[in-house]
Amino acid sequence: MNIPLSMNIRHLPHLNDRDAWISFCQREQPYCFIASPEALVDFQTTYLLITLLEGKTRNGKAALKYSIGSRTSMEPAWRFIKACDFNLQLMIDGLNQVDFNGNVRDNSLLKAHTDLTVRKFFSKDKNIVSPSHMGLLSPMQRLPEVWNIAGVCRLLANQQFSHLENQQLALPGNHQTVSAAVISPKTLLLDLLNAPHEWQVRPVSLANTPFHLRIFHKGQPRYSLRPNLNQPEPRMHQRGSHWHNLDH
Repeated sequence: MNIPLSMNIRHLPHLNDRDAWISFCQREQPYCFIASPEALVDFQTTYLLITLLEGKTRNGKAALKYSIGSRTSMEPAWRFIKACDFNLQLMIDGLNQVDFNGNVRDNSLLKAHTDLTVRKFFSKDKNIVSPSHMGLLSPMQRLPEVWNIAGVCRLLANQQFSHLENQQLALPGNHQTVSAAVISPKTLLLDLLNAPHEWQVRPVSLANTPFHLRIFHKGQPRYSLRPNLNQPEPRMHQRGSHWHNLDH
């Protein structure tokens, strides 16, 4: 499954009751950061994937990941969720106690599910950043009086901007082509989150120039963008018959 990275991942406060799981599974993309316990949860057709995160996680390759499910049906994963009383914390606590050096199915948490496959491994997605590390990147409702890098991150995370441009193209002696100098919002956001102390932002408001933000890296102009406070489109859509048989 090709999922957008952190800037497009939705946040949920918890997955610790049945209603929360039903709502999660009915999303167009059941793939969300969970605030407590801090995790990234992804229900891929027949597999439940849980990536454990901590506030210090800045490189997803260091995050522990569990895969629970079956090749043929989503029901084994769903029965696992029900057996854990729809409580994500209970799932994580139980999975952390499984001895993956022995017979995994001997564990009391799993042995009742004969067609369930459980794997433990490290995530391969280095771009996953803990939500508590990057803060809650909620959409802006109004322009702040004082701009900082956190404000720029909120704009980028919620697509509340236009005219993202590379300022280095205008520097004397720069021979980069336009295509080579293009920066994706996702890449810029991750750069800002990984080293916020290296970046600065300055609002620019001139008589003949639209209001924009100029973004500096170690004091050198790098990018500019125009804030646009249109609210992002809601991404919650109900699924139909694919899920309704699980609610029993």
